[in-house]
Amino acid sequence: MKIIYKMAFRNIFRRKGRSTLLITIVTVAVFAASFVVALVNGWAKGVFMEYIDMQTSHLQIHTKGFSTSNDISGFMDRRVIQATLSGIKEVDYVSYRLKTNALVSTAQTSSGLTLIGVDKEEEIMVSSIYKSIESGDGSYFDNDILRPIIISKRTAEKLNVNLRSKIIVSFQDSSGEIQKVLFRVGGFFQTHTKSFDNMTAFVQFSDLMPYLNLPDVAVHEVALVLNDLEECDDVKQKITQLLPDYEVKKWNEVLPLLQLISAWHRLASFLFLVLFFIALGLSTSNFMMMSVVERKGEFRMLNKVGMSGSRIASMIIIETLFTTFIATFLGLALSVIAVSISSQSGIDFTFLFDNQSGYGFGTIVYPAIDIRDFVYIFVLMTAISVIVTISPIKKVLK
Repeated sequence: MKIIYKMAFRNIFRRKGRSTLLITIVTVAVFAASFVVALVNGWAKGVFMEYIDMQTSHLQIHTKGFSTSNDISGFMDRRVIQATLSGIKEVDYVSYRLKTNALVSTAQTSSGLTLIGVDKEEEIMVSSIYKSIESGDGSYFDNDILRPIIISKRTAEKLNVNLRSKIIVSFQDSSGEIQKVLFRVGGFFQTHTKSFDNMTAFVQFSDLMPYLNLPDVAVHEVALVLNDLEECDDVKQKITQLLPDYEVKKWNEVLPLLQLISAWHRLASFLFLVLFFIALGLSTSNFMMMSVVERKGEFRMLNKVGMSGSRIASMIIIETLFTTFIATFLGLALSVIAVSISSQSGIDFTFLFDNQSGYGFGTIVYPAIDIRDFVYIFVLMTAISVIVTISPIKKVLK
């Protein structure tokens, strides 16, 4: 068997021009395929991080049914939650929120949305909303405005308001009475999710609480950030056991769209690789056919001196695999270099997508690739390489 390996390796360089061309084609193909997968991974990761950082956090706790109704009477006792979470070491940061449906009005128009009362110091540790407020668009509760409200740029355009403009916020308190409170615009945030921007506004916890007619210890939502996102399932189970009367949701349960994206992006990447490498195999099969057919006489001679057909077939397969492995290694190496460079600053796709359009993701993608993608590519290339040798082998062994 050792001599077969030697002959197969030497045969690669008998036609240096053809072998170099084949290796170049496969190298470029592997690089292109792996870099496309890295872009898809980077896009998916960007979507996850934006939603998790700005909307869902890692875990959320509510009373049962609150997340579908925003019923103001569905509050929790902050002291109970704090006592429970203090004993869970995996919990890094916690934000306690008030949450109610509200109507924001100006002299020109009005708009319905969800009003969230937050403590600034707690909230900036679990949410990146404050980072989406650009210079010149106000601040995240850092100014001297009395009862500031942070709304999205989209809501500001709809209401036709500017910084420090007056907004009347109407909502029901726990006894059913309508409360109308004057707020002033303190800042404009903007995410890449149009629906979230249109339906969300933030005020300070201390400004909202007096008007809800709730106990001082009442909270509607608890947002948690853990030491490690991978610990979500374990921590959720712990909290559920300790607080059976409350509802604990993981990030992909708060927003099921994220679970769908997670499943489909992996499947789409794998199907892309399968179809891409099948097409590559078909396009390179002619190289293999020419390489084998022109040596038909040589194979007959080897057969006459005692080399069996199965050994000849093995030599052809090994020769193909050697070529494939060299090209795959070079392609993946180029991909790693390209991903390492581009992942630092990202690749800007603003020329394809309007940054203000609200598709749910940013226009800058940071490519990312992992070992699993390398395994997929290596296995697929090995399988395709063996398959494309079947026809040439049959031709030789006739």
